[in-house]
Amino acid sequence: MHGVFEMVGGGTCPRQESRQILCTDPDPISPLVPLSRYRAFRNSERQLVERSVLTLQAGGFYWGPLPTAEAHSMLARETVGTFLVRDSSQGNYLFSVSIKMESGPVSVRVLFLKGRFWLRELFSDCLVKLLEQAVERSKKNPLFCQNGIKLVLLKPLRRTQILSLQQLCRRCIVTQHGREGLSRLSIQPVLRKYIEEFPFKI
Repeated sequence: MHGVFEMVGGGTCPRQESRQILCTDPDPISPLVPLSRYRAFRNSERQLVERSVLTLQAGGFYWGPLPTAEAHSMLARETVGTFLVRDSSQGNYLFSVSIKMESGPVSVRVLFLKGRFWLRELFSDCLVKLLEQAVERSKKNPLFCQNGIKLVLLKPLRRTQILSLQQLCRRCIVTQHGREGLSRLSIQPVLRKYIEEFPFKI
């Protein structure tokens, strides 16, 4: 079994069991999200978190209340850099990202603070956008947690491994035109709505 590293701000705290890495600090949730979260959100935060959950679900790699050990078991069979998003097992966190590293699977808790999701120095008001940043960053330089542990995110582990033709076309359009360019495309409203449900390259 790998050791557990909880990294809160600057401290590290080794434990036993599957590796759990905390690369930031805490905050939690709303009805649409993990029901184990208790903090009351301001309306703007609630909307932001619920929107992130809907986007995660559209992306197909949100696994809900998946236990750490089960997430690591699934990732053990995958290539390095494969990741998934699940509800954090820590009550004051919303989500964890489990990642297959060279040394084996690890889990990183995502900080939600002042309307932003954080993964080390990367942040965004949308968790999927944050993960997209992390994937782009990983192509150049890995993110580093305390203890020198490198985080490399390359591709999500989706519930359905083979993307549909619609999903492939959507990703191709977003890759070609970018999120900002979608508004300039002359396409049918129903197609625009589908693309905007998950306007990401990952």
